[in-house]
Order: sequence, then C-alpha cells, then structure tokens
Amino acid sequence: MAVVPKVPTVDIVSADWLEVEKALELKERELLAKEGVTVAEGHLDGYKYRPKVKVVPKQSWEIQPMPNGFPKCGPDNWQHRDVNFEIGEGIAYVTLNRPDANNALNDSMSQALNDVTFALNQRRDIRIVILRAEGKMFCSGGDQQSFADAQAMSEIDNRRSAVSFMKFLYSFQCVPQFTIALVQGSAMGSGIGLMCVCDTVVTVRNARFQASEVKIGTCPATIAPFLVRKVGPAFAKRMLCTGENVSADMAKASGLVQDVVEDELDFSKVVQTFCDKITMCAPNAAARAKRLVQNVAQRPLSIELMSYTGRELADIRIQEEAVKGMIAVQAKTKPYWAESPIRPLY
Repeated sequence: MAVVPKVPTVDIVSADWLEVEKALELKERELLAKEGVTVAEGHLDGYKYRPKVKVVPKQSWEIQPMPNGFPKCGPDNWQHRDVNFEIGEGIAYVTLNRPDANNALNDSMSQALNDVTFALNQRRDIRIVILRAEGKMFCSGGDQQSFADAQAMSEIDNRRSAVSFMKFLYSFQCVPQFTIALVQGSAMGSGIGLMCVCDTVVTVRNARFQASEVKIGTCPATIAPFLVRKVGPAFAKRMLCTGENVSADMAKASGLVQDVVEDELDFSKVVQTFCDKITMCAPNAAARAKRLVQNVAQRPLSIELMSYTGRELADIRIQEEAVKGMIAVQAKTKPYWAESPIRPLY
C-alpha cells in the first residue's frame, strides 16, 4: 500500500513561495498515492531549473560608488574651463562656470564634475567642499543641445546617458567630505539634483526652484530618487508632477534647502561657521558618520541594520582618532586634528 505523505498547512497569502511550492508538490503526491501511484522524493530533479549561483541581495553599506570612468585631469593639472576647482587649507571650491549659458550642464561640465568627484575621493586632507556657481543662475538644468541629442539617441543610449548622470550624482553624494551648496540664484532640473546630493544647501531668498519637465512632455527621472530622499515623496510629487516654481522659503520648509540668506555676501559667514565646527571634528569619524547616515536612511530597522551599525561602532572605537580624542578630553587639550583650522578662500 502506498504511503500517503502528510501535507502541511500553508497560508498561501503570507508564506514564502518556496513553502507554497513544496506544499503543492506534497499535495500532488498525496493525490497520486490515493490512486496507487508512488512518487519518489526529488522525482522532478532534472526537470526543474535550479540555478547554480545563488543571488544574494546586497545591503546599501556593501555597495561602493563607482566612477563613470578615469579622469582626464586632476587638481594639479586642471584643464576644464566650464568648472573651476580650487583647493585651500582643508577646503575645496567647485564652481560652475558657464554663466552665459546659465550654467546649463553639457558634456564638458559633466566630465569636469566627474573629475572633481574622482579627485575628492582621493583627498583625505580636504574636509569641506563648497559647490557654487558664477552668474545669475545656479544651474538651469541640462543643456538644450543635450535634449536635442537625446531625441536622436536610441533607447539604450538614452538609458546609458541617464544612468551615467545618476552615477555621478550618487558618487558626489558619497564623497567623504562635508559638502555645502551655495545657491546664489535659481535652479532647474538637474540643478536641483546637484542641490539634493549636497549635505547642506544655503540659498539667497530671491532664488526659485523648478522641475518643469512635465510641461514639455517628459519627466525628471534622473533627479527623482535624490529629490525623494531629500524632501520625501509628498513634496517631491508636488514639485515633479506640477512643475511648480518653488520659493526659497518653501524649499526650506520642505527640506530641499537648509538655510536662507538675504544676500550672496552672507555666504562667507556661513562657510566660516561650518569651517569652525568641522575643524573640531575628527576627519575620519566625520566621514564615517556621513556614510552611516547615507546607509541607514529610509531603511527598516532590521537585524542586518543593527548588526551593521554595531560593527561600525565597535570598529571606530579602536581607531587612532577615538583613542587620541579620549586622551585629549582627559588632558583637557584640543585633539590633534583641531590644531589645523580649515580656512575659507572666500
């Protein structure tokens, strides 16, 4: 007499699919057994596709930002004219320099910004990065020629171009330095993306911000992930779906902007304040704190997340900065990193 396998009770709605599949297989064997047909365990081996490589999803802290390509030049032999790159004592200035074109992003600017990002990841002596612009507008978005070129591109090339720009935004967002955008004028489209990937944004009160792509039949897909992380889904939908022209005060209320000043001349005071504060912070600890925020942002509180943060804390507690920082506290002296103040160039 055939042995009838016992079929476990499985909640199909909540169960894992593999559990459901196993239950269905046992049910089939049960019905066959009632007809006198005995089916051996694993009888489907050879018929089912069983992948040899198991795909394991990676956590955000396991993914390192990769540059789009090798840089064409570095800060020591800077050749780009559309973007200026200056380095001072613990600080770097990245200046968009196409004022006649309202700092619209073209291929040469994109290459320059990629070169900047590559250099910043190699320079641990730089602790603050200032992103600013020349002219009336901070950035008017993509260059008109780039839109014309996109119309002539294939779907694959369009996708590659979009991913390339998003990889740059993500790479800039992940540089170890504290980044400050000084927005002296209005920003549109990709210019808002540049603001979103900076750690803090300071703007003049008369600046306006708009993502108007929906008004010309397209959508700002490349900046959407960064805008949503910055301001949340509700305000992101308001900006991206309506093309609304947002004031500086509204941008601050949403979280897109952190500080509003009356005049561009006030930027120097803001930069000096941040220089004074970050001078007192351990460089490696500050960089790791930034990376920690990036990796835990908007993630569910899981065992994996708690394990990651626990490992980070355990590791940084034994680093040189933590050891010497505690010695400085006990001796009531400044830690060694505070002896070299960050000095603004402007």
